[in-house]
Amino acid sequence: MFAPLLVAAALTAAAPEPRAIPEGPRFASLQGGETLGVGGSEVALTAGFSTFSATYAQGLTDSTDLGAQVEIDWLTGELFAGGLYRQLTWRFGDTFISFRARAGLYFNAGATWAIATNHSATGIQAVPGIAVSRRFARGTLSAAVDSRIDLTFTDQGGHAVGVKGTVAFETPLWGDLLAGARAGVGGLWSYSGAPFAADSPRTLVDVSALLTYRLF
Repeated sequence: MFAPLLVAAALTAAAPEPRAIPEGPRFASLQGGETLGVGGSEVALTAGFSTFSATYAQGLTDSTDLGAQVEIDWLTGELFAGGLYRQLTWRFGDTFISFRARAGLYFNAGATWAIATNHSATGIQAVPGIAVSRRFARGTLSAAVDSRIDLTFTDQGGHAVGVKGTVAFETPLWGDLLAGARAGVGGLWSYSGAPFAADSPRTLVDVSALLTYRLF
């Protein structure tokens, strides 16, 4: 009579424990509006169509982040290298909204294998924007709208303005590591001798994998 119960109890004890689903991230994402806090620092890597980037950010106060970023567009040969800034503007519970911006050097190597009318150029680039994020039980959802202003100073000097919207989701992968994906679309309008002026407006597409590691 008790044999079936004993067998069931033995099988239950021997069975491996189910793997726990990772809890939500314990730290902010660089994709959204939540800032890092005093002393917090992170490194973020992205790879996809059509950019690779590496970003470092440090929390100066509870509402202010500073950092640096290098980004290359392998489709066009464009390179950005400069600083970034993020300022928490509003918070509603687990929803954060921040003003953010990056500014620095702009270089275009003039790759023409994908866009025949592209040409080399050097100048400066500024990208102000607004980012919002919300924490959920198993991850962070972020959305952002960023503008773009390019000023080129070569013999074919010109300017370009653009806008791009993105959405990202990240979830804990292991320890202090977040993994996720980002998708976005936008447009770039180029004038005078700026690259892509002959193909203006140009559609901008972003489909990227994300890795974010918390240093402190």
